[in-house]
Amino acid sequence: MAVVRLRPADLRSALASDGTSLQFQVQVHVPTGTLAGVEALVRWPHPALGMVGPQEIVQLVEAGGLQEAFDHWVIRTACAQAAAWIHGGVPLPLISVNVFEPTLRAHGLFAAVTDALEAAGAGTLELELPRGATADPALVALIGSLRTRGVRIAVEAREVADVPTIDVDTVKLPYGLTSQIATRAEAASAIVAAARDRKLRVVGEGVETREQQAALLGIGCETLQGYVFGPEVSASEVGALARQRVS
Repeated sequence: MAVVRLRPADLRSALASDGTSLQFQVQVHVPTGTLAGVEALVRWPHPALGMVGPQEIVQLVEAGGLQEAFDHWVIRTACAQAAAWIHGGVPLPLISVNVFEPTLRAHGLFAAVTDALEAAGAGTLELELPRGATADPALVALIGSLRTRGVRIAVEAREVADVPTIDVDTVKLPYGLTSQIATRAEAASAIVAAARDRKLRVVGEGVETREQQAALLGIGCETLQGYVFGPEVSASEVGALARQRVS
């Protein structure tokens, strides 16, 4: 029996032929139980191998130099879905998309975002940048231009020094911090305090237990995402969740 091996070219073909799709992890403002946004996650149901995992997808993207094509597909698809939600009356504040660093350094991101936002509108899309991007002088002008266009910018902060000095919109506490919140509450609290001083939205990601949720709420991190609210959901399920309390 032949062994099926994934190649970057297979992923490129899947992106071009609707072989991939988006699922969504919800972000919940816990005190009110309202949907604060969603993060877009790429899913690839391979005809021979079944569901290809996120780590495998990232490996193929990096091995094949597909970062820009991959990110542009996600941005287009996410904004099209956001437009569909808006047209359907779904009260969704924003949709978050991770981008690779090579995409930021290429020349086509601003144009791709501008085209994608025509239907969804300003303030709908949030780009989560790679760690350290806001400290790179070569990227500061691009980040400012994206925000001027109405794109929200999110960054990850593992320690208080990671909270950027340039204008962004959201600071995310990563899984490595939230999963250890019982022993790293002081570090997390300092990040939250610094972000709130700058009037930034704070999101705790990768939250898996009610104990972690309670600890994060205790340091002032009120918007959370992770399996504590269940697995990722389809676009149709997002519409239902946006109209009800989800905490």
